[in-house]
Amino acid sequence: MKNLETLAEKSKHSSLSLLSLNPENRKKILTNLANILRNRKGEIKEANEKDVVSAKENNLNPALIDRLILNDSRIESMASGVEEISAQKEVVGEIVDEYSNPQGVIVQRKRVPLGVILMIFESRPNVVIDCAALAIKSSNSIILKGGKEAKHSNKILGEIVQEALQDIIPKDSVSVLASDDREAVNFLLSLKDQIDVVIPRGGERLIQHVYDNAKMPVIAHFLGLCHMYIDKYANQDWVTPLVLNAKTQRTGVCNAIETLIIHQEIFPKIEKELFQALLQKETELRVDDFIRENSSVLNETNSKVATKEDWNTEYLENILSIKTVASLDEAIKHIQTFGTFHTEAIISDDENAQKRFEAEIDASCIAINSSTRFNDGGQLGLGAELGISTTKFHAYGPMGAGEMTTSRFVIKGNGNVRP
Repeated sequence: MKNLETLAEKSKHSSLSLLSLNPENRKKILTNLANILRNRKGEIKEANEKDVVSAKENNLNPALIDRLILNDSRIESMASGVEEISAQKEVVGEIVDEYSNPQGVIVQRKRVPLGVILMIFESRPNVVIDCAALAIKSSNSIILKGGKEAKHSNKILGEIVQEALQDIIPKDSVSVLASDDREAVNFLLSLKDQIDVVIPRGGERLIQHVYDNAKMPVIAHFLGLCHMYIDKYANQDWVTPLVLNAKTQRTGVCNAIETLIIHQEIFPKIEKELFQALLQKETELRVDDFIRENSSVLNETNSKVATKEDWNTEYLENILSIKTVASLDEAIKHIQTFGTFHTEAIISDDENAQKRFEAEIDASCIAINSSTRFNDGGQLGLGAELGISTTKFHAYGPMGAGEMTTSRFVIKGNGNVRP
């Protein structure tokens, strides 16, 4: 493992040199990266196809395979995301506060990079590009360790990043490790003197393993057990489109809903259209007793009875658990019990219900009359995201370049001494 320790030491050294990276060179690297992604699109798809074929042979579920795929549209999305990151305002060196103290010293708080970030992730190869671009924008060094299911895709994307930054910043500023070297993870988690923070992004087992073994701070992108609550004052025309988008657009992503909560008073007005639409999308429905007894659509052949385990499960598949409630209080209590601090939505025209939901639900994003699918770095103007932090320290929600910095004090005086 000596080679990994050497790599981490080089990353640390590179992070110090990145402190003085100027905006022009930062922009040049990111422009190079976007252009190379487009120019080498065919090679990317060829490498990615190997991963997809292997995933199918190993019987990965369709949602996980979907997360692996890099087609023309997704490659273009990666490239345009890099360009969007490049066009954003500079965060390194930004003065976030400035004032003069009673002795006349000018006090500034300035943004500075976190240092060396270790990113451990599964499935999605686009993470390599998104996170490398954000690291460059925020002047951090980053070590990326992906999963073996995307090893060919990760490898070529790592080569592309190296090509984009060569001759401008040290190549050790971005390191993409071999995806099938499992023993590397535990060793990297021990390097607290070289690595400043680790960010795991993947399944519950991976994240828990990082929590249990990391010797440096952890910013976790944990479970996305997201809810959507249909209030009794919901706009009925919005219900079906919002539920379908939040659940079925991409079932294997962390901002898709896993549980739908419906107020019993609105249930008879929306259930027929909603349930028929979900069944047409081949969504497996797991419902409570009230729905079984009162639905005009669902029965024992086209739905299952939900259990407590369902309320506590992030499926990441085309499965939806559905619960009915008699009040907003009951909906809030359910989410407080089973939510994972990720994304929670309310559909209601009642402003008081909206305010209560926002005030009483703890989540990194509250969606009001909109789909949970908007809790995404690209959708929220970050260009891309390092992950969606559900741990609050040091960020909460999607992490863009700004969330990859901290602030330090700079004081400026004219020979001032402390009285």
